Amino acid sequence: MRHNHYEVSVAACHANGWRTTVCLNTAAILLLFLILLIAATAPAAQRWQGSIQGLACVTQGKVCPINMEDPLIALEKNFVLLMPDGSWYYLPNLDRAILARHLNRSVAVEGTLEPGTKAIMVNKLLVKRGDTWREAWSPDMERQLLEQLHNWGRGKQE
Repeated sequence: MRHNHYEVSVAACHANGWRTTVCLNTAAILLLFLILLIAATAPAAQRWQGSIQGLACVTQGKVCPINMEDPLIALEKNFVLLMPDGSWYYLPNLDRAILARHLNRSVAVEGTLEPGTKAIMVNKLLVKRGDTWREAWSPDMERQLLEQLHNWGRGKQE
């Protein structure tokens, strides 16, 4: 018969004659510690390569028309990462304008897949330029630019 850790701890407490409340408190603390330890381990970042496409095109099984990006951007409300195998992912923390700018381009996305969804929380968007990948967006880039915009026109403060 298989027992979980809590049952074994309680049985050991009773066998040693310790007071049940002390044993239950100890078992509860151990259980809480294990839960916090499991919750604290963040999912590892992964990398996906594909292209940015309009959701309507993808759900119809088509690649967005090349050289018609501007009219398509005007019509398309959502953009996704289309993988070479035909699967696709939402990129919910990337602004629509960033995704639209890279429509039909080869991109790499670094981030974490949200459990139970088709959504990747992006840490870095890389765009292929020739043979190299160049960083096009990251939260740090966005934060730095926001600080620059906030400080424009203030001059040096001494």
